[in-house]
Amino acid sequence: MSLTHDLEHDKNFLELIGRKEMERVVAELFRYRFFLIPLWLLIFFVFLLWDPQSWKLLSIGAMIIAIGVLNFTENQRARKRGISTGTVHFNLIIMIVLQSMAIFLTGGIESPLLPIYIPLCLAAGMLLMSWKRALSVAFLPVIFSAFFAIACLYGLVPRSVPAFFELGVGWQDMPVYVWTTAGVMMGISLMTYLVSSRIRRTLGNQVKSMMEARQEVVTSLSDMNREIIGVSRTIAHELKNPLASIHGLAQLMARSAREGSKEAERLEIMNREIARMGDVLEGFRNFTRPLSGLSLENIPLDHLVNDVVTFHEGMAEEMSVDLQFASVPVRVSCDPMKLQQALINIIQNALEACTGGGKVVVRVGEWAEDGARIEIQDSGAGLSEEYRAHLFEPGFTTKEKGSGIGLVVAKAIVEQHGGELEFEEGISSGCLVVVTLPKQPPAGKSSALVHDGGTIFSSTGRK
Repeated sequence: MSLTHDLEHDKNFLELIGRKEMERVVAELFRYRFFLIPLWLLIFFVFLLWDPQSWKLLSIGAMIIAIGVLNFTENQRARKRGISTGTVHFNLIIMIVLQSMAIFLTGGIESPLLPIYIPLCLAAGMLLMSWKRALSVAFLPVIFSAFFAIACLYGLVPRSVPAFFELGVGWQDMPVYVWTTAGVMMGISLMTYLVSSRIRRTLGNQVKSMMEARQEVVTSLSDMNREIIGVSRTIAHELKNPLASIHGLAQLMARSAREGSKEAERLEIMNREIARMGDVLEGFRNFTRPLSGLSLENIPLDHLVNDVVTFHEGMAEEMSVDLQFASVPVRVSCDPMKLQQALINIIQNALEACTGGGKVVVRVGEWAEDGARIEIQDSGAGLSEEYRAHLFEPGFTTKEKGSGIGLVVAKAIVEQHGGELEFEEGISSGCLVVVTLPKQPPAGKSSALVHDGGTIFSSTGRK
C-alpha cells in the first residue's frame, strides 16, 4: 500500500471520526432541546400572572408547540436517516429563529436573552464544515440584532418589554445606546463564529499533521521489517535442510545405541529437541510467509469443527482432559484447510491450559442473522490482564516451550475470512475463545499479512 493511498485512507478515517463526533454532539443538543419545553411553560405562567397580554401568551404557546413538533420530527428523522450536515444547518437556523422570537417577546434589543445568540454562532463554527452554511447561520443574529434596533427606535412593531422588566424611559430610547448594543451583539456573533471555525480548522490541521508524521514512521518501520523478515525467511530456509540432516543422523545413531543405555537416553533427548526446533522453525516460516488467497467452499461448519475435535481426542485423553463438543447445523463459505489450521492452534492451546486434568468444551452455532460462532471454553487458570494485552504479539507465549506464533497465525486466518477472534473470561474459570465468522467472506479481502513495527495486521487492518 502506497504512502499516498494510506494518507487518503487516514483522511477518510478522520472525516468519518469527525462526522461521528458531530452526530454525538448534535444528538446531545437535540436532547437538551427537550428541556426548553418546561422552561417555556414556566415563562408562559410568568407572563400569565404579571403581563397577561393575549398576543404574547398566544405567541409563547405557539413556540411551545413548535419546539415540541420540531423535537419530535427531527429526532425521528435523525434515527431513520442519521444526522447530516444539512440537518445540523437546518436545526441551527430554526433554533436561531425561535430564539429571536423569544428575544422579541422579552424586549427585543432590551432583552436579557440577547447573548444566547453567542453559543449558536459557536455551534455553527464548530459543527458546520461548509463556510457558506456556517456564515448563513452566523449572519442571522446580525440581521435580527439590526432589526430589533430599528424596531426599537422607529416603532416598527409594538414595544414588547414585559411589565416585570419595564424600567421606564431610559437608555433604550437613545439611538447611541441602542446601536451600540446592537453593534456589540453583531460583532460578538461574527467574532464567535470566526474564532470557533478557526479553532476547528487548526485542530483538524494538527490531527492531519500528526497522522502524516505517524504514517511516515509506520512506512519506515514497515520497510525495515520487510527487510528483516526477508532475511529471516532466508535464514530459516537455509537452516531447515541442515537441521533435517542432523535429525536423520541422530535417528541413525539412536538405532545403533544399546537400548536403555545412557547414550540412547541422550540421543532420544537430542531427537526430541531437534524435532521441537523443526516445529518452531516451520512455524516461523509459516508466520513470515504471506497468507495465500482463500479457496472458498460452502461447507457445514459443525462438521469441520467436529473433525478437528475428533483429531484431538487422543491428545485430550493422554492429558486427562475431558474434551466435549456441542453444535447446531450451520453452513459457511470458508477455506477448510486454513480454518482447520486456525482451530487446531486454538484447541491445542486450550488443552495445554488444562494442566493436570480439566475440561474443554467446543460449541458451534449461529451468530446473528448472517454469521457463525465457535466457542472454545477451557477450565484452566485463565489469563491475567498483563498477558491478555500481549496475547497476539508475535513471539509472546505463556508456555515454556511455545513459539508465540500459533495464535497470531490463527487470528490472521480468521480475519482473512472477515471474522474476529477474541479472548473472554470464562464463566467460572479459564478462558473463552470466541471465533465469529460471516457466512460469506467479504469480497476483496487481501491475502497478505503485513508485519508493521512488531505488530501483525491482517487485511482488515485490525490487530
